[in-house]
Amino acid sequence: MQLTVLGTSAAYPGPGGTCSGCLVEEGATKLLADCGTGVLSNLQRVVALRDVSYIVISHLHADHCFDLIPYRHALTRPQHKDLHPYLYLPPGGEKMLLKLVSAFNALPTFFSDFFLVKEYDPSATLRLGDLSIEFASVKHYIEDYAMAISGSKRMVYSADSGLCDELEALARDADLFLCEATRCDHHDADWGHLSAGEVGVLSKRARVKRLMLTHFWPDCDYSQNIRQAEAAFGKAVEVAKEMCTYRI
Repeated sequence: MQLTVLGTSAAYPGPGGTCSGCLVEEGATKLLADCGTGVLSNLQRVVALRDVSYIVISHLHADHCFDLIPYRHALTRPQHKDLHPYLYLPPGGEKMLLKLVSAFNALPTFFSDFFLVKEYDPSATLRLGDLSIEFASVKHYIEDYAMAISGSKRMVYSADSGLCDELEALARDADLFLCEATRCDHHDADWGHLSAGEVGVLSKRARVKRLMLTHFWPDCDYSQNIRQAEAAFGKAVEVAKEMCTYRI
């Protein structure tokens, strides 16, 4: 089982950067988790679109889903005419996406003509080829789901989340916890995101085997934050790097 980080930026990408998205592979199964700004470009540097069978979206903020629009346009091209990847959205997600594109296209089949669109049940396990996903509703400004993606190993992806018991429970005993650590400044009291120190504490309580931080403001220096996470976690913490592949 392996992870390729496609984007790490929060809300907007810095120069040459990309917002949230990662590719998880197990056997022949290739799963794209989130598809924020710039992800489609980086994805094609790693695999052909024809090889991606499943896309799962945690929530409908632009930095986690906006590249579904250019992805859809890519699927209209002749070389992809028979390609229809599964697109799994949170409950109510298709209606929200159609509202997003309504400014320039009113077709109710804008996405479903090219993706096999489904809305997942967060209370059930989603089985996708050689992988399965458990969901947890986490603390954010809109409906948002962290994911535990399991194959030969178990990786937990926080999506966007503030501090909450649901995230800690999902992360318990994870082989790899890919967790947002957006809050950069100690004066930042943003309840919908995590500080690195909070992530370290949560991860230690959850007995996470390996912790990797992501979802950073491009304009912030996170060096002190990473040290705080390591102090709280009690061991080394990794920082997700765009276009790097990690064996889980």
